[in-house]
Amino acid sequence: MRRDASKEKQWRETMAEAQGSGQNMREFCRQHGIKETQFYAWRRELRTRDAEAAEKGGFVELVRPIGGTQGSGISIRIDERTSIVLERGFDSVSLTAALTAVRGAAGR
Repeated sequence: MRRDASKEKQWRETMAEAQGSGQNMREFCRQHGIKETQFYAWRRELRTRDAEAAEKGGFVELVRPIGGTQGSGISIRIDERTSIVLERGFDSVSLTAALTAVRGAAGR
């Protein structure tokens, strides 16, 4: 089955918004007109895709938006050779993908 990248991106953004909303998922779904079953099915699907990507290893593309902000952000040091540096205004979906890849590589 062919994956629709724009739909995946939309659902990843929706998941990030839901997580940051401070609402429970039922309330978030009701407010946004999303069926709970669809929300949970996509959440499960995205977790599966992330796990598959982590198993394959490799790199996760992190792209700075044009005109992105610069300045202090977050630096995460995993060990002596591995760290993740996030600039102010980072994309939480990209952080999730990066951490998934790091966890997958650490398990090898």
